[in-house]
Parts: sequence; structure tokens; C-alpha cells
Amino acid sequence: METTFGEFVKTRRIARRITLRAFSEALGYDPANYSRIERGQMLPPANADKLSGFARELGIVKSSTEFRDMVRLASIGRGEIPAALLSNEQVVAKLPILFRTLEGDKVDDATLDELFDALKKA
Repeated sequence: METTFGEFVKTRRIARRITLRAFSEALGYDPANYSRIERGQMLPPANADKLSGFARELGIVKSSTEFRDMVRLASIGRGEIPAALLSNEQVVAKLPILFRTLEGDKVDDATLDELFDALKKA
């Protein structure tokens, strides 16, 4: 799986044989600015309509796992926690544990297991 929103989109754009210029113009972007998105030099769009446009041009069905992956990568690319995780109360309740762990605090294995279980269900 691609690691960034830009890689995700570029891979699919090329697979569909769409030029960067044609793709950017279909989405209403200046080609130079759009290129910066693919290269990770500009943040992915936050606007749901823009993301839907990306999906439409890439032939991604909105109800698909691929669409969910694209939206998740866009959120992560903007430095945000994906909305799908924030909509799950159990996951949100466990986020402080995750942050403490990432910051180096000791967290017992049982608590981490609970967190991972909650994330898997999200």
C-alpha cells in the first residue's frame, strides 16, 4: 500500500493513463500546484467535494475500501486523525493511551491490547 495521499493518487492516475495536466485540470487545480500534492509538498484537500472529485476522476466508488483509504491518507497527510477513528467513541476514549505511549510513557500490555482491539474494530 502507498504511504502517502500523493502516492496513492499518482499510482491510480497513471494506471488509468491520465496525464497530470488532464487530471489537475479536471479537478480545477493548476498543474504545478497539483504536482506539489502528488510530491507531498502541498497538503491534500480537506474538502469532501474535492476528495469526491479525486474519487470520480480515479474511478473510485465512494462506498469502497479504496475510497476510505484515500480519505484516511488525506487526513493523515494534513496531520489530522482520520474522521472514521474520531467517530468511534471507544477509540477516542483510548487515544490518550496511544499518545502517552508514543511520547514514551510506560503503558501495560493489557491496556495496549484494548487499544489495538478498539482500533481494529474502527
